[in-house]
Amino acid sequence: MKCITLVFDDGPQDPICEMADKIKKFGWRSGFAVIGQNINDETLPMLRYVIDNGFQLVSHGQKHLHMEKIPTREEIEEEIYLPIKTIKEKLNYQMTMTRLPYLSENTGALQVAKDLGLPVLGWGMENGKDWDPSVTPEMITEAVLDTVCDGAVGCLHVRTNTCKALDVILPELKDRGFCVVTPEELFKRKGITPPVGVPIHNINDFLT
Repeated sequence: MKCITLVFDDGPQDPICEMADKIKKFGWRSGFAVIGQNINDETLPMLRYVIDNGFQLVSHGQKHLHMEKIPTREEIEEEIYLPIKTIKEKLNYQMTMTRLPYLSENTGALQVAKDLGLPVLGWGMENGKDWDPSVTPEMITEAVLDTVCDGAVGCLHVRTNTCKALDVILPELKDRGFCVVTPEELFKRKGITPPVGVPIHNINDFLT
């Protein structure tokens, strides 16, 4: 069976739980990349819900900053690591991967991720710029389904129109013989040890 992972950025915020429920109905799981400054008393229950339902959390930066604009290594490390620290303290959950804000491939940030032992998730299929509220569910659906391929790491966002697009994307993926799993599960199924400090767009790129 062809497998992909979908990782939804910019949580925790609504409609994260609704998105999780839609994915869960297919017996699938995915990832959610969380921004540290979005974690608060209101959003912690959302994260608890997705964790308890088998979804994977990924660090997406403390303030969602452009890595190229962060002047020191210490500040880069803080940007990547603070969400990991907060989630561990608040929910006793260990995040083991990151997606750098704005999908940065800045060498300094990649080196910090490597030193922290973190795989860096990339962008292995199109998303139709789903972070933009003017982009319709139909546009998101078309972008995803036109570019999906085995082993891809999908980069989508926790947005209302992306949630609506899942109503078409998920059944179509099933009809095409795909399954959707967490990033960690995708590596396990492919028998690959996740590389650290390099952008991962499609894990088949790391098959030997």
